[in-house]
Amino acid sequence: METGELNAPSFKQQFKSREELHFPEGKITVVDVVPRVLSDETPVLLVPGWSENYDTYKKTLAVGFNEGRRIVTVGQSGNGQSPESQEYPEEELRKAQLLLNVLGKKGIEKADVIAHSEGAINGLIAAIMKPYQFRNIVLDKPAGFIGKDTKAALTGRFIKLLLQEIIARPILLTDSTSSIRAGARTARYIAENPQRVLKEMDALTSVDITEIMTSLSNQGIKFSVIAGVNDPLFPVSRQIADMREHGNVPPLKGYYSVIGGHNKLSIDASRHASLAFNALENLRDLKDSS
Repeated sequence: METGELNAPSFKQQFKSREELHFPEGKITVVDVVPRVLSDETPVLLVPGWSENYDTYKKTLAVGFNEGRRIVTVGQSGNGQSPESQEYPEEELRKAQLLLNVLGKKGIEKADVIAHSEGAINGLIAAIMKPYQFRNIVLDKPAGFIGKDTKAALTGRFIKLLLQEIIARPILLTDSTSSIRAGARTARYIAENPQRVLKEMDALTSVDITEIMTSLSNQGIKFSVIAGVNDPLFPVSRQIADMREHGNVPPLKGYYSVIGGHNKLSIDASRHASLAFNALENLRDLKDSS
């Protein structure tokens, strides 16, 4: 249902109009796209995966924009202070606080979330810090959801992912998800943040998001997970095995096992991003009927 009409610039204009914000936790660049007609007044916070930024998700943002959703996403850069915590890895906590800072700066009192890959960890930490600012959450190929892991195993699976995506990604340089542009983003991120990368690997192999999801579910937030059948990084088989073997079953309202690899949310947005936004709609309708 359409909830309002705004005099908004085009998607292309808004995507190019980026805002750079500075906080004690670091510098962050924000893209905020608002369609002329809103289908839902609750904005969507799109939390990027490891080493990715707003350019990665340009087509994803366009899908949500065309479906009438306001979407905010970010590109994190630079270093800053990390809030002290014995419970969560400091780098993920820093990213989580930056996400909360952005919501505050943009005047967003409550948001839906689509979090991809590593974004599931810092997105959920942000939600556990301020649960009243979040409505429903969709986790796409989430990290922290396959049970016990090691850096060596994660590195091996990442190499498999890179080999898979040489074929899966577009060739044209004009496409923000092309192999060359994606590879350049990753290489630049590693070169600029070597110490941060080590901390992020620690988080990716040590954090289990199930307990966070359970706590947030008890506070009224609903969850769906989208898993990739062909995802070598966080395989469906590992997710299901962990839930079966250890009884590690989170309070999910939807579990979508789809054909495709780890980054289909951005590469094949016409199908996979549409699924993510539809999953949010389903969660909203469940909440409204409960």
